[in-house]
Amino acid sequence: MNIILVFVCFLLTFSVMAEEKLSFKTIFTEVPASSKWAFDKSFSKEALPAWGAIAGSSVALWYYDEKIYSDFQKRGRDWGIGNEDNTSSAVTFGGQELLRLPTDTGSFLYFLGDGWMHAGIGGGFLMKGQISDNAYAYNTGMMIWHGMVVSTIYNQIIKRSTGRESPNVSTSERGSWNLFPSFNEYNSKTANYDAVPSGHVMTATLTFTIISERYPEYNKYTYPIAGVWVSALMFQMVNNGVHWASDYPLGIAMGYVFGKAATQMTKTSSTDLKDEEKTSWRLQPTFNGIYAVKNF
Repeated sequence: MNIILVFVCFLLTFSVMAEEKLSFKTIFTEVPASSKWAFDKSFSKEALPAWGAIAGSSVALWYYDEKIYSDFQKRGRDWGIGNEDNTSSAVTFGGQELLRLPTDTGSFLYFLGDGWMHAGIGGGFLMKGQISDNAYAYNTGMMIWHGMVVSTIYNQIIKRSTGRESPNVSTSERGSWNLFPSFNEYNSKTANYDAVPSGHVMTATLTFTIISERYPEYNKYTYPIAGVWVSALMFQMVNNGVHWASDYPLGIAMGYVFGKAATQMTKTSSTDLKDEEKTSWRLQPTFNGIYAVKNF
């Protein structure tokens, strides 16, 4: 966990203060606007090649799902990771489990896509922006939280419509598809219906998309980190039987599109600002003694 916090706080040092802070309520009130932007982009002629890639890769992976599942589980055992989800309950309220935390390598890899992880990253940007009166960092956090809200709405609609079994509870090869399970049935036997698309992969992709859009000058760092992060997450979720490999293409696409949509909450970006509008940086300490200098 320490490495992740170092990475997050490293990013927090690179913030521009030329925007006005978004109102907290826009996390929810901008859902229609972000939805419209995402749907307009997703169902335009320009999106047809992307849909072809999503459909083609999903079908190809679906054909090999059982083989990939077996191979990844063998690798998990060979590498000493195991095939079980060993996250442990950490916070409960009213008998409901609110937070599970990792206890070993496998559960840590799974936690890389957990909503609490990415809400925490967004919260870090919000805290940085609030403490230092830095609207750019604050708005980045708002975008991450907003993106999580709007993407989860559509993720849940698709999951509750397709009803695909997860590998660890599958009753047929590649998992059965039980369309439109009842609300109570889905809630009581979630693993039987919620495989596609992967919400963990979607959320991780969304977070990195927003960071990349907001801080494009650091993509030489964020791209490889995102690649390793999401790849490790995808491996582990097949390894522990939560997802099939073919659940991922749509999850990645949704994370990317809704991440891009979330950044439309404000049109000002670090690359759009005129030289005289950009904020100078001073040397300042942050988590674990990391220092960052940036001049605009």
